Amino acid sequence: MFRENIRKHYDHLSRSYRRVADFILSDYRTAAFMTAAELASAVDVDTTTVVRFAQRLGYPGYPELITDIQEQVKLELSQTYVAPNEDDSPGAKVQRQVSDDRSRLEQALAHNTLDALETIMDALRAAPRIVVTGESFAAPLAESFALMLRDAGLPASYVSGDLYERARALARLARKEVVIGMTPLEGPSGVASTLRFAHNEGAVTLACSPSLSSQAARVADHLLYAPGETEGAMPSLTGLYALCTAIAQTLAQANAETLARRASEIKHALSELA
Repeated sequence: MFRENIRKHYDHLSRSYRRVADFILSDYRTAAFMTAAELASAVDVDTTTVVRFAQRLGYPGYPELITDIQEQVKLELSQTYVAPNEDDSPGAKVQRQVSDDRSRLEQALAHNTLDALETIMDALRAAPRIVVTGESFAAPLAESFALMLRDAGLPASYVSGDLYERARALARLARKEVVIGMTPLEGPSGVASTLRFAHNEGAVTLACSPSLSSQAARVADHLLYAPGETEGAMPSLTGLYALCTAIAQTLAQANAETLARRASEIKHALSELA
């Protein structure tokens, strides 16, 4: 399979070959329908480099590489539009969970209206400081969201669930500061208490929850909601992660020049550290 072939050879590829490899790995659905010349133009290399790249991976030529990529695209399309397998095998259960998440994403789009999303993003853009916290298995998502917001140019920081750390972060809340809490828990929780306190102190509060009835959702000024109900005890956070990523990406696009400069600085640092 083309991805395994690229990964196997990647460390030993030349710089020009890596440009071809990076493009295919990041956008193989587009690459699947490109000629060798079109792919070469997209990554600014010679057409012969693209052909030799395919041969370097062990294919007779470029057409065979493209055929391999197209087979993967066809497989993904068939799995997307075919009803999930109803047997009880572990693989079939995983497929059904992913299919259910697709439905939940559509529900999330319907619930989080344009006005609601724009209100949330306006608050984030205007915030002199953004504090993000989470709990249970939503904590890693909260930390990731804080990092994405910071990379988008916003003054965001993550605060762990440690009671002292939260108290320290919320000790001097100012007007327009935003406190974001993520939790999969329905009832009383540290995140719900944090959002209640922040609201009473005059901050703007945002709950990110897979449940409309959670205590955190009820006490916050704003709610980012993605359905997460499942048959088991563990709710799905797929929709929340998708919404958070989309919000961060949208905010980043509005600060493109600064981010491009920052990316260049990081790239330089990486080259020096490698």
